[in-house]
Amino acid sequence: MPWPTITDFTAAIQNPPVCFDDPELRDGQAELSPRGMPLVYSGNFAAVYPLSGGNRKYAVRCFTREVKDQQARYGHLDAYLRSILPPAFVDFEFHQRGIRVRGQWYPIVKMEWVNGDPLDKYVRNNLATPNLLLRVAARWRGVASSLQGLNIAHNDLQHGNVMVQDDGSIRLVDYDGIFLPRYQGRTSPELGHQNFQHPSRTADNYDELVDNFSSIVIYLSLLALAADPALWQNFYNADNLIFTKADYANPANSKCFRALRNSPAATVRRLAYYLEQCCAQPLENIPYLETILEPQASPTPFPTTPPAPPPTTAPPPTPPASSSEYRQLIQSGQATPPPPAIVTPQPAPPPPDTPPTAPLAVLCPQCNQANFGELIYCDDQKCAAILHPGDKFCPYCGHRNPVNGNYCTECGRQLA
Repeated sequence: MPWPTITDFTAAIQNPPVCFDDPELRDGQAELSPRGMPLVYSGNFAAVYPLSGGNRKYAVRCFTREVKDQQARYGHLDAYLRSILPPAFVDFEFHQRGIRVRGQWYPIVKMEWVNGDPLDKYVRNNLATPNLLLRVAARWRGVASSLQGLNIAHNDLQHGNVMVQDDGSIRLVDYDGIFLPRYQGRTSPELGHQNFQHPSRTADNYDELVDNFSSIVIYLSLLALAADPALWQNFYNADNLIFTKADYANPANSKCFRALRNSPAATVRRLAYYLEQCCAQPLENIPYLETILEPQASPTPFPTTPPAPPPTTAPPPTPPASSSEYRQLIQSGQATPPPPAIVTPQPAPPPPDTPPTAPLAVLCPQCNQANFGELIYCDDQKCAAILHPGDKFCPYCGHRNPVNGNYCTECGRQLA
């Protein structure tokens, strides 16, 4: 008997008491489209139906092709993550006797429903608020690091499998091809989305490093769009963020790479150059995202210093949202992070016979007033612009701070 199609699953799910074996799903109701049919989100290998029952909502994942070891794979994943479920993962159950279609039982995955938007939709809705994109980028670093710490890989990191909730937290969905240490030496059951994968990826690339290229692509895309929202209009095609498979195949002639080389953000220019070099390297040589972001790291044998970009004029920084009293505390270095208090070691005073060195003057980019170089904000109370714009992210809340700041202006904690 041929495997059911999406049309077959949609017809069956209209009658949950008959088509499901799970008691909670039998008592549920499929959400309907404006045409009165069950709402369905289709992908390469599965159709996902939102189903509500009582006070809970589930995602019912029906496979559109047969995968012989799917039950074993989800069993292995459940056993591996049972006691250490990372925050980015959602609860799931695999049911071999899942949905009945034409009198036959077929497997499903019952997952917690994630209230949020796919990454591309979230980006589109927040292009006018770059700080939200930067915060999601900071949290993306945390997601990538948690996978690295567990020695696992999602295997298909892309806009459709990354959900962003209202508070900016990130959840990953679709665990069909996930890599676990026990699968070392096997071939990959899928190759992932072509607009997020290394150009030379094959089924033999299946280990804990397989997400590294995709992680860099997503992180760089978020930073680039925060710095220049016009990239969205120029390069988004409803099936990517800004890059496509063609960009990775020929970075030198890519309009997207060319635009990023001229980004107003120095970090974007550096990472774009780095990603361009990654495209010419074997996938197994691409390091973890966090490795290439470590200031002291020398992550790869290939060069990472980009050529000098053409002169650009960065937009003036915006004044901080914090109160003037808190700004003064930060300015003077007296702000105290939440308990337990962290004491910052102070430099030893110069010998008595050594004349003090006058701090360098820094002109405010907004009002042109001269300030002492160690200050964070302009000393003019009416201006208060950031003197040293940069990408220093708070490890606790993900807020973007001035590069020479000591404390986060969002949560008050000490910055590394």
